[in-house]
This record gives sequence, C-alpha cells and structure tokens, in this order.
Amino acid sequence: MNPRNPDHIVVGVIDYNFPSVTSYVSIDGGQTWEGPFQVKYLQRDLGTGGDPVVGFDRKGNAYYAMLSIGEEEFRVGPYVVVDLVSSVAVSTSSDGGRAWSEPISAARSDIKLRRSFIDEAGRLRGQISFEFIDKPWMAVGPDKLNPNEDAVYVTYTEFATVYEIFYSGELAFLANPVVETTIKLVKGTNQGRAWTAPVAVSPTVVRQFGPGAGQKRVLQGSNVAVAPDGTVYVAYLDTLDDGEMRGLAEIK
Repeated sequence: MNPRNPDHIVVGVIDYNFPSVTSYVSIDGGQTWEGPFQVKYLQRDLGTGGDPVVGFDRKGNAYYAMLSIGEEEFRVGPYVVVDLVSSVAVSTSSDGGRAWSEPISAARSDIKLRRSFIDEAGRLRGQISFEFIDKPWMAVGPDKLNPNEDAVYVTYTEFATVYEIFYSGELAFLANPVVETTIKLVKGTNQGRAWTAPVAVSPTVVRQFGPGAGQKRVLQGSNVAVAPDGTVYVAYLDTLDDGEMRGLAEIK
C-alpha cells in the first residue's frame, strides 16, 4: 500500500501466462484492478523463480523483489558441468507499479570451492559448494544511518549443498552431501541501486543425509520488518533436529 495514498495498492503474483512475474494495480482501495504488468528478470538469466514481494517507500516509489534463475559452469578435473544459480532481483517503479525498471541483483548465489588443493596426481581435491538463494522477503523503511531516506531490506535463505570430491581412477565424482542453510540480509540504498554485501542473520545449520544422520536442521521462511526508528527485525523458522516434523520447530 502506498503510504502517500492508502487507496493505491500494488500486488505481485506468479503468473504462469508469462516467463516472468507480474504486478496488478488498484487506485480505488482494491475495488478494481489494472494489469498484468510484467516485471523483468535479470538479462543474463533463464527466467523468473517466483517468490514476489512488493513494497513502497515514503516518496511513493514501488519496489518489487523476486527470484531470477540463471546457470553457471564449473569444472572438476576434465569435466565441465552446468548448474542453476539464483538471484534476488529488485525492480523499481515510479509510476505506481505499471512500468518497472531493469532489475538489479541484490544478492546472488554461486558455486564455490572449499579447502581445495591439488594432490600428488595433479587432481583437484576438497569440497564444492552449490549455493541457491530461496524465499526472499522485503521491507522498506527508514534508514537508521540516514533517517530522512528509506532503505530496502531483503532477507532470504541461502542453501549450500556441499560435496566432497573423490576419484575412481581418473573419474571424478561428488559424494557425502550435506546441506547448510543460513538466513542472510542485504540492504539497498539510493532507491535500490546500491546493495551491501550479505550479512548472516542466523547461525549456519546443517542437514545430513543417509542412515544414522544426526543433524536434520534447516532454516527457512524469513520475514523482515523495519520500525519507525530504523531498527530492523527478522523472524524465521528453525526446524531444529526435527526429522519428519514432529513439532520441535521454533520461530527465532
């Protein structure tokens, strides 16, 4: 809802008629609607991943956050493999949610080597981490460092599936996966044109696989809000080591 005009509402939706997410606009408190208006995903990506979130600043500018899905190549020994990566893409609208700017990546996942080294046979050893950003949420509110301006805060879950690199002869393969999850936050200023590096809101927790796996913990579903004094609050679900959801989860 536009704080300058409470009858002005923008809704973000996943619309399966289009390759991207869309917005709908009402200027009479929700009695009638205009749209759909398409919101672009990042130019180098394959398409949208959904999860739309909409907000307004005090000046009446609208913001639209969503997932944008791309792909990255990585190499293990002689093999090149392609895997999906994701961004939280943020667009802005100065005309009330009808026309949206080219999106900017507020945060993007990656494929990373960890504790890697080359063994005596010249083969890559260590771990590979496949990251994926999921379930963003967004809030717009006073910037504590500049109270006369609003900042854009986006939280999300970073999933990192980590594999050990093994070899059978010259054949490389990945094994012993664990999934690490962390709730992270990025802050956008200058109407979403500039973004900070991600900071961890939560600890990083681990889910293991296989018989006898002792850790089954996952974080997800973050929600962010900004108080009038610029204090930022984040809530999220922590499953604890809950297995098949026996009711041990907590809201942190």
